[in-house]
Amino acid sequence: MRLRYKQMRLTAGKEYRLKASDAIVQKLINDSNIKAAKTVMTYISMGAEPNTHHFTERLLAEGKKIAAPVVFGKNMKASYITSLSNLKKSGYGALEPSGKLFRECAPTDIDIIIVPGIAFDKNGYRVGYGGGYYDKYLPLTNAVKIGICFDFCIVDNVYAQPHDVAVDYVVTDLREIM
Repeated sequence: MRLRYKQMRLTAGKEYRLKASDAIVQKLINDSNIKAAKTVMTYISMGAEPNTHHFTERLLAEGKKIAAPVVFGKNMKASYITSLSNLKKSGYGALEPSGKLFRECAPTDIDIIIVPGIAFDKNGYRVGYGGGYYDKYLPLTNAVKIGICFDFCIVDNVYAQPHDVAVDYVVTDLREIM
């Protein structure tokens, strides 16, 4: 499933991905949980993922505290960021703060976490990239967990495992699944 939906995202085309990403961002910006949040953790998109760059820039401009995931070995932490321009590519290819730019954000300080996924099912479970970073990190926080993906990446069942953590709801370019 992971490989199939990654390929589907690629073949959807750049124009579709940009338009769909804009629709997702608009839904997120209007989301009441995000409007009320002080601190939002969001992944910084890469490749054919729904683009989170405009979303991140918009929240920074609104004065919200933004945290981004940073991988340390087999674990993930969150770091406050103030700009996308000073982030560096990690070994995984994701943009993240490094060195002196890493300023840890405690999991309990996060109000919202935007969770990436290759595919989500209607119960909020996801197919990720296989590292288990979010499944280990999400239980450390009381944040509202919002998954985002393109609508064609919603499936009936991802066959979640006992260690998998569901998001509270999923936002796509076409709908919200609560």
